[in-house]
Amino acid sequence: MKALSPPVSRALALAVLIVALAGLYFGIIAPLADGYSATRDSIAQLEDSLQRYQRAANELAPRQAELAALKQRQPAQEGFLQGSNDTLVAAQIQNRIKSLADAAHSELRSTQVLAAQDEGKLKRITVRSQMSATIVGVQRVIYGLESAMPMLFLDNVDLRARPADPRDRSGATADTIDVQFDVYGYTKPSG
Repeated sequence: MKALSPPVSRALALAVLIVALAGLYFGIIAPLADGYSATRDSIAQLEDSLQRYQRAANELAPRQAELAALKQRQPAQEGFLQGSNDTLVAAQIQNRIKSLADAAHSELRSTQVLAAQDEGKLKRITVRSQMSATIVGVQRVIYGLESAMPMLFLDNVDLRARPADPRDRSGATADTIDVQFDVYGYTKPSG
């Protein structure tokens, strides 16, 4: 075999060196760099997930308390009265009547709790009320009772215009109305 000239042998040696370096880079260095990059990306994703899970864990107790409150309010939002016994439920109705009468500048004369009645699976709690008010005050009280939650219903409504006071010489007409009505609502069975 014939010896290669020095420039050809240098070129051949240089080509072998370049192939060896390329083989080293693509065979060892590039896969290690790609693996390192993939591992770094995976670590970043896992750290983000860990932070999200830690935030969720920190919010767990307040969310559970909120869920419990929503579950407790759910029957009331469905329109049912809430209370551990009939007397407490009737007191809620009486308080609602009183607050509405006060807001309408009406005179609440009396409230009377009537006997609770079973109606199928529901229990009807009724309060009889008497008040004096202007027609606007009566309208506000009735609207307030029938439009809010839990749902209440009116029955046996009796409106009577109060006779004018003969001693009143101002000539003003009697605009006060005596009202008697039953307000009732329902409680859901506890079972």
